[in-house]
Amino acid sequence: MSAIPRAFTLLDFAQLMAVVLIWGATNICSKIIVDAFPPMMAAALRFGIALSVLAFFIRKPPPGQWRNFLLVLFVMGPLHFGVQYVGLRMAEDAAPMVVAMQIWAPASVICAAVLLKERVSPLRWAGVVLAFVGVAWMNFDPAILAQIGALSLVAAAAIAYGLGAVLVRRFAGSVGPWPMLGWVSLVTAVTMTFGTVTFEQGHVEAARDASWLAWACVGFAGLFSSIVASALVFRLVQRYEVSRTTPYLLLAPVISFAIAYWLLGETITLQLIAGAALTMAGVALVAIAESRVRAIA
Repeated sequence: MSAIPRAFTLLDFAQLMAVVLIWGATNICSKIIVDAFPPMMAAALRFGIALSVLAFFIRKPPPGQWRNFLLVLFVMGPLHFGVQYVGLRMAEDAAPMVVAMQIWAPASVICAAVLLKERVSPLRWAGVVLAFVGVAWMNFDPAILAQIGALSLVAAAAIAYGLGAVLVRRFAGSVGPWPMLGWVSLVTAVTMTFGTVTFEQGHVEAARDASWLAWACVGFAGLFSSIVASALVFRLVQRYEVSRTTPYLLLAPVISFAIAYWLLGETITLQLIAGAALTMAGVALVAIAESRVRAIA
C-alpha cells in the first residue's frame, strides 16, 4: 500500500516557488549573457562562480571508475552548456529556446530504454511523443522556423542533459549531489575556459562593454541557479513525490515567457504557446509515469 502523500508545508511551497522563479529567470539570463559574451566565455564565467562555492564539496570519485565518471561530467557539463549557449547565441528569440530546453526529461526516457534496457510504460511513451510533437509544432511558426539551427542546437543540448541524467544513476549511491555539482562545475569551468581561449576572441572587449545587467545575470545564474535552486530541488524531491513537484516546476517556462515579453520585447505567438503547452504536458506525463513506477516498486 502506498503512503498517503504529505501536504506541502508553507516553507516548502515557498521554496518550490523560489525554484520556479529562479529557473524561469535563468532561462532569460542565459540569453542575455550569451548576447554580451562569447558563448564558451559565458559558460566559463557562470561555472567559475559556481565552482568558487562548490569546490569545497568536491570529493574523490569512486575508485576504478574515472573514465565513466569523466564521461558523465562531460555530457552534463561542457557538452550540455557549451552547445546550449552556442544555440542561444544564434537565436533571435529566447522563448522558443526555453521550450526546447524542456525535452531533456522525455529524452532521458529514451536514453534509459536504449542504454539501460528499462521498460517504458505506455504513459511515459505518450509523454515522450507529446513533448517532441510540441517542439515540432512550434516550427510551423515562420519566425521560429527561421531559427531552426539555433533551436536544433538547444534541443540537442537538452538531449545531452537527458543522457547525462541517465548515466549519472550509476554513481547515485557513491557520489552525493553536492560533490557531483562541484565536479560538474569544475569540469565545465576548465573546459569552457580552454575552449574560449582557444576558439573565441574579443574577451577583453566583451568584458569591458558588457552592461551591468549582463554581469548581474552571470552572477545570478552562477549562484542562484547552479547552487541555490539545485539545493532546494534536492531537498524537495527527497520529501515529496515527483508527480507533485513537477507540475509546479513546469511554471518556469511561463515565467521565462513573461520576462522575455517584458524585458526583451519578444512576441509570444499562439503557435509558440500551443507548442509550449504540448511540450510541458508531455514532460508532466513522464513525471507522473515515473512516480507511479516508484510507487509500485
